[in-house]
Amino acid sequence: MTEFSLANDEFTNDALTDGSVHTVTSKVGNVTIGRFGVFSYYQFRISHSAVYHCCVSAQPEPEIRLIFVSKGQDIHIGWNGETNVFSVGESNCCLVTEGCTQEMAFHAKGDSELVILAVRLSDVSLPIKDGQHYLRNFLEADTCTWLLDGCNMQFGMRKMTVIQQVLHEKKPAYLQAIYTQVKLTELFVLFLEKAGRLGSRDSLAQLRQEELERVRKVRNMLHDYPERTYSLVGLAHAVGTNETSLKNNFKAVYGTTVFGYLTACRMERAKALLENKKLKVALVAQEVGYKYASHFSVAFRKYFGYLPTKLLRIFVSFPAYLSELESTEAFSCLAIL
Repeated sequence: MTEFSLANDEFTNDALTDGSVHTVTSKVGNVTIGRFGVFSYYQFRISHSAVYHCCVSAQPEPEIRLIFVSKGQDIHIGWNGETNVFSVGESNCCLVTEGCTQEMAFHAKGDSELVILAVRLSDVSLPIKDGQHYLRNFLEADTCTWLLDGCNMQFGMRKMTVIQQVLHEKKPAYLQAIYTQVKLTELFVLFLEKAGRLGSRDSLAQLRQEELERVRKVRNMLHDYPERTYSLVGLAHAVGTNETSLKNNFKAVYGTTVFGYLTACRMERAKALLENKKLKVALVAQEVGYKYASHFSVAFRKYFGYLPTKLLRIFVSFPAYLSELESTEAFSCLAIL
């Protein structure tokens, strides 16, 4: 097999050294593979109107793989003909045994983006409590399996922010590798933390499918059009529910309020515009739904901890919704690996 070959539709991180990243581009999109410390990641960015098949090749040791779909619908991931279907905003975790090839099929008509975070089972040491039987059973399985069987988990803006930092945040060359490794560790811990709170999906199981679909529709509206003006009652009526149900269900699925999520979408888009397009603050404010640049600057500073005019001078930053304790845990959690 040729490493990183799109002709074979098969990928592996075996050829990568620690701290390296490799990207392959073809007519259907591009695939980026990186390795940092004990973690590897795969980013699939597919622009294709037909079904596209690919796979991650069999590895010599069992791997834990976290799946995050940040764009697209109807993405099938599995092994030996058994698949789990993902759409935008959904995540899950699987144990892939040695010698097992993980298959993927992209059925969406538009763009799709899939991120897989992989770590060898032998590199993970977690203090499994007696009450975490589902996690213990998952780690001790002798066949390929999903942590959240039959019910993908919704991931909110916090995890999306970390994914974007892994893929796009640029630091000085001598710090880039350790920064990326810390962020991958943070993403790993955040996922397992939320999975633990779900109690093996008990919280999501309380929502009916139509309730979950309504929450997804609202989330997509906020994510795709953050520059628009919204009201809770307007959003609720748009998806056929009431304010109370939308408020409670949205918080249960995404771990934040409707307008907390909207603010996060606006701030992350604003940061990308300031960094990538070098637009003026007043123009960026209008692009993300603020009438007055001064109001935008206050919101930006509250979220990131610094003014938008100082963005390029910031060396390392955490979003404001990460508390001091959580930020410390993001760095200290390296001790569990």
